[in-house]
Amino acid sequence: MRIAYAVSGQGYPLVRAGTWTSSVERDWRTFILGTLFRELGAHYRLHRYDPRGYGLSEGGDAEISIDTLVTDLEAVVDDAKLNRFALWGSSSSSSPTAIAYAARHPGRVSHLVLSAPVARGVLRRPGAKPEERERFLASLKFVEHGWGEDNPAFRQVQSTQMFPGATPAQIAELNELYRLSAMPRHATRMVKATGEADVSALLPRVACPALLLHCREALLIPVEEVRLVASSIPGARFVPLDTCNYIPLQGEPAFEKMMEEIRAFLPRGRQDAPGHEALAGLTRREREVLELLARGLDNGSIAVQLEVSEKTVRNTVSHIFDKLAVRSRAQAVVFARKAGLGD
Repeated sequence: MRIAYAVSGQGYPLVRAGTWTSSVERDWRTFILGTLFRELGAHYRLHRYDPRGYGLSEGGDAEISIDTLVTDLEAVVDDAKLNRFALWGSSSSSSPTAIAYAARHPGRVSHLVLSAPVARGVLRRPGAKPEERERFLASLKFVEHGWGEDNPAFRQVQSTQMFPGATPAQIAELNELYRLSAMPRHATRMVKATGEADVSALLPRVACPALLLHCREALLIPVEEVRLVASSIPGARFVPLDTCNYIPLQGEPAFEKMMEEIRAFLPRGRQDAPGHEALAGLTRREREVLELLARGLDNGSIAVQLEVSEKTVRNTVSHIFDKLAVRSRAQAVVFARKAGLGD
């Protein structure tokens, strides 16, 4: 299955996890998303992709779940040969994917940014109110029956809930992006998968620094869920933003605040660290083990973190020594730290 992706800007790699509103061919032309992408591209090498069945990607009849969405992300970063990168969950549909990937691949994700910090869909939240579930099920019907119509009335409901501060012209752009992103049946599967997602058990396994950006007055992001994510990711930084929009719009003070926080949080510069070519020869599992070695973990702790046996870790460490041409654990740690691992 081919997954379409686009790369813009220069600097440290930042990957946007796939979201339910996606068209790499068109989304950058909208004011709401385009201004954000251009601002990020001015400082980072931004990778955006269309999940299966969306935009230019294949898989229009494929089933969708957190596992398949993580598979799409894996395909993109592997094809782009990104050994280590920052990961961005920009919505409630992409944040669970970003959390799951970061937990499963601790050696590859250097930093995690969540613009809509949720780990569970409304159908999996124990404290969700009946009316919240009813609204979600109604939205599924909206998507199923109204997403592909020329009349934007159904899409307008979703757009204005997400961005009540947007102008009519900006909402119209978003309505059209929804229509062109995916066929109604596939968009329905994506929205349903979002509602059924639950990666809360993986939150304590996120080992990289995490920045959580929460729009205080956003209608679709429950504060209780944000608190769960903030309290469950070790050392996560939580930043509230004063806006009623799902993501701050350029021109709002909250937009500038968001960008300042992201720039202060993420690394700057290109991925040119010493040892980069040697790292490219490591397998995904070897990179994960080397990252944890660089953080000072022993074999037993690494085995627990990666959910493998200690013998597997010992064998992997031996392979790492051979590939990096080092003779000891200490030399491997020095190599890894010079290459930018273990932050």
